[in-house]
Amino acid sequence: MKILIMGTGALGSVIGGFLAKNNHDITLLGRQEHMDAIARQGLHICGIWGDHHVTSLKTCTSPQELSSDPFDLIFITVKSYATAEAVREIQPFLHAQSLVCSYQNGLGNMETIASAAGWDRTFGARAIFGARVPEAGCVEVTVMAAPTALGCYREGPSPERVGAIVEMMDRAALPTVFTDRLETLLWEKVAYNCALNPLSALLDVPYGALAESKYTRIIMEEVIGELYAVARGKKISLTHEQPEDWLRHFYQVLLPPTAAHYASMREDLRLGRRTEIDALNGAIVRFGLEQGLDCPSNNLLTRLIRAREEKAGK
Repeated sequence: MKILIMGTGALGSVIGGFLAKNNHDITLLGRQEHMDAIARQGLHICGIWGDHHVTSLKTCTSPQELSSDPFDLIFITVKSYATAEAVREIQPFLHAQSLVCSYQNGLGNMETIASAAGWDRTFGARAIFGARVPEAGCVEVTVMAAPTALGCYREGPSPERVGAIVEMMDRAALPTVFTDRLETLLWEKVAYNCALNPLSALLDVPYGALAESKYTRIIMEEVIGELYAVARGKKISLTHEQPEDWLRHFYQVLLPPTAAHYASMREDLRLGRRTEIDALNGAIVRFGLEQGLDCPSNNLLTRLIRAREEKAGK
């Protein structure tokens, strides 16, 4: 397939690198320093999925550098706040059968993509593997909690079309499965991120430390209680029916393997970059307002993160 990775950072580099190793025609669009290093010396991938060196990658730093030929598949891997701009930029490169995948964190990305590309082209990923770019041209896969799940909402491409992408990625050694419960999985991932990310970033502590303090446990439990109230109002089906059941699973199963990890939001704040808070806690606040529900803990965390961004001029 002819594939574009739009917004190639850590996750996008891993996807593009492994697909290129499996003989797909891959173009990476990303930041200048990273793209220049890959163009010069190839992409180096290391970490829990082994050591790899990929040289068969095309690189660019803006859509203007792309040829006029359309792509069969486009992965949107930009930060959530850049989704709308990314979709506008890729539209000239879609043909009638192109598919667009939201390979992102947070809520609302698929809706933004579908508003421009159409639901018949749009599907999404629940990705819970971690990667980082230790230096330009290199990416390290650090952790994987479960295989990436691909699927679509009630509208969208057929299961057969999405299933073919699942098989393609799994053959390329990117552990991937099909799901018909994507909305549930995305909301449950958002619950994990809403509870941990802003507190880890603001307090400069790893995830495990948040479970050790009675004060941060109270805040996390309030965040999840509010999220569950909003999800019920939107008729989102969650695996655990009650927030108390999810929190038990969170403390006992989800948190221990990542106890030593810091939120990427912490790195964003450290580097003065904009965060994805509006697609996490901020989204819960917005959805709550639509239903007349107050979400004070999610609102406070959103405002604190925005205050830090404001201080950095973002």
